[in-house]
Amino acid sequence: MKTIRLAWKALARFRTYTFINILGLALSLACVLIILRYIHQEVTVNHFCKDLENTYLLYIEYEDGRRTISSNEDRNNDPNFIDPLNDPSVLKSTRWINFPEDRITVGKQIYNVKTVVTDSVFLQILPYPSVSGISSLKSPNDAIITRRLAERLFGKENPIGKTMTYSTGDIVTVTGVIGEPTTKSFLDFDLIISERLQHSWSRLSNSLVQLIPGTDFKKLNVKNEKFMKLRCHMDAPTRLQFFPLKDFYFDKTVRVYNNNIRKGNYNNILVFAVVTIALLIIGLFNFINIYTVMMLKRAREFGVKKVYGAGAKDVFAQIFTENFILTGMALCISWCIIEITDGMMEHVLRIPQTSNTEFSATLSVGILILLPLLTSIYPFIRYNYVSPSVSIRSVNAGGHSIVSRVLFLFVQYIITFVLIIVSLFFTKQVRFMLSADLNYTTKDIIQCQLYAERSSYDINISDEEWERRKQREKSNLAYIKEEMDHSPLFIRWEYGENPNQLDDNYINVRNAQRDEFKQVIYSSLSNKYIELFGFQLKEGRLWNDSVDQWTDYKMIINESAKSLLEIDNIETALIQPERRLWWSLSKSEEMKKNPPYQVIGVIKDFKIGHLSKTTPPLFIVYEDPRGSYRDRLMAQIVPGKKQEAIAFLKKLRDEILGEGEFEYSFLEDEIATMYQEDKRTAEIYSLFSIIAILISCLGLFGLSMFDIRQRYREIALRKVNGATLKEIYPLLLKKYSIILGMAFIISAPLSWYIISKYLEGFANKAPISWWLFAIAAIVTAFISLATLIWQIRKAANINPAKVLKGE
Repeated sequence: MKTIRLAWKALARFRTYTFINILGLALSLACVLIILRYIHQEVTVNHFCKDLENTYLLYIEYEDGRRTISSNEDRNNDPNFIDPLNDPSVLKSTRWINFPEDRITVGKQIYNVKTVVTDSVFLQILPYPSVSGISSLKSPNDAIITRRLAERLFGKENPIGKTMTYSTGDIVTVTGVIGEPTTKSFLDFDLIISERLQHSWSRLSNSLVQLIPGTDFKKLNVKNEKFMKLRCHMDAPTRLQFFPLKDFYFDKTVRVYNNNIRKGNYNNILVFAVVTIALLIIGLFNFINIYTVMMLKRAREFGVKKVYGAGAKDVFAQIFTENFILTGMALCISWCIIEITDGMMEHVLRIPQTSNTEFSATLSVGILILLPLLTSIYPFIRYNYVSPSVSIRSVNAGGHSIVSRVLFLFVQYIITFVLIIVSLFFTKQVRFMLSADLNYTTKDIIQCQLYAERSSYDINISDEEWERRKQREKSNLAYIKEEMDHSPLFIRWEYGENPNQLDDNYINVRNAQRDEFKQVIYSSLSNKYIELFGFQLKEGRLWNDSVDQWTDYKMIINESAKSLLEIDNIETALIQPERRLWWSLSKSEEMKKNPPYQVIGVIKDFKIGHLSKTTPPLFIVYEDPRGSYRDRLMAQIVPGKKQEAIAFLKKLRDEILGEGEFEYSFLEDEIATMYQEDKRTAEIYSLFSIIAILISCLGLFGLSMFDIRQRYREIALRKVNGATLKEIYPLLLKKYSIILGMAFIISAPLSWYIISKYLEGFANKAPISWWLFAIAAIVTAFISLATLIWQIRKAANINPAKVLKGE
């Protein structure tokens, strides 16, 4: 108790230094805690799954190494199919189907939802917490909804027993409500529907498998390593393999095609980890530096204590207690900062702060114990092993900072400079990518799902009902075409996915004059699509709707494909795909052949996907105009008519499907969303760079205040002898200017190296400009030197007589 009282008394005596120390450490800890909580959330995705170590997904692998998430579903009863889940090591399994753009009707209102179609085993393997009702699908018409959707549909009413109409036309009853799991899930959905509701769903399923503990999934993959030739994959050799669910979130080898499956970016986690370490080092060095200043001013106190018999334990106990109190106060302030800035972190910087009390408590206790221990080591060693006489004499020793304090400040500024330069470059790189010319039209292109996707094939309905639905669909499509063609609000329109999303369909092809197959992207695009996005013709011709047909063996390629396949003359070039690209039941004999394709045109390369990637070789085959009506409608709006166009499309959709929520997006916004992670990284670096400057300047303020006060007598004597402010400034600024200059000299090549390593995988890079380094130097120097000048001016304005009299 005596030690605690003495610690409080000492800290209160040097309250200015105590305040600087607590504030600097609190800012550092707040940043560290925010990032660590986010990192923990990302690395524990799916950990709510009770038996995560034995839970796996299935993926389909092609001979060329492509992998896609899949299931053991065999709709064709193919004799060549080998089911890997027939193995006795499989404990339980489930299949689920994603419908990320689905809909339900409650009353007369249509709502857009993300649906999972599955069975009751799904919630046994992924145990989402039950809020009310039951977490199983006993009846085909049972539905389980998330708490988020329950509040959206029914407000505060009890949703159990409520009915709604699913997109298939079936009435389903809410039998359960589930909440958010204890950790983040790789699936994002609102509604769970029973797979028994329909006999044939329109999308392929995915498998989730639980193996018997101790099973080696790699051995199972070896058992199923033989490739199968299945009709559903047009006889392309494929095989089904197991993939650990715990590794799926950060994996880049297995492709997914649904936007309700979440994927993480491990590189971003590493970037955030580096920022965390940097901010922690700045905070710790600042803390130790200021504390050693306090210790230096108390050197006589410790010297006297040692004369009167204080041992190493007593010295360490007091130092540790003081650091414990400082750390505890800083930790409390840091949690207050976190709570106050929680909304900003989630909505502005897009760092979701999921509440995890256990992790937060463990982290706080760890910091409260380890940090004081770490920060006590250096002061203890310095003052415990110095003789009492030296300690007593050193209290008023010269005005020169010891090497350790200068070194700590030097390292702080190196890290600060690096953070600023890197953050400036990240911002420049994001702007470079967002402003890049993609070589296709993006301005005023609106996208919306005007015609709903069919979630099932309705195989059990009568022929009469099938014909009625077909006629209704035909009538709706004709109505859409009529309205869109005659509307003065649009320049062009077509169905499909935008050019940015054409990177998900690969095939191996070769130049007919060569043997080696090369991988290219292929897509079916109409002439209307090409006109909408303004692809630029370089050679040959584009599609002609009066001549070309989807059954023709013709194609258009981009410049990258021409280069990859070493085509000199497109008029004589023939491209041989590894397998057939289209099938028709009415042409059975032709289906046995795989003829080469004629190249009729070459278009200029346009950017596909993230600009960090190279432009892929593209292979385009013909599609009838308006043929992909179940994809999104894309339209170029007449300039200045955005609001009118949105209202027009909503009205058109309501007339076809009924009144409900209308979701749309603009292509420019969608492209910007693709760089959201890059933008967030730049913003986080920028924010934490500002905090790093602030912490470093707090440390500089504390150190310089001590140094300048130690030199009050020298300043007074110089003023008495006629020295002016202009002569005093360089005298006191010189040392800190050298520290700043040397820190910048070290940080500049280090920053250049970090940026260069970051850009190694980028195909399109912003240049590393000299002004990035100049801005970092000017901003840091201005703030730091302004801090020093303010203190020097304050010291220089003190009456010399007062100072000399005090001495």
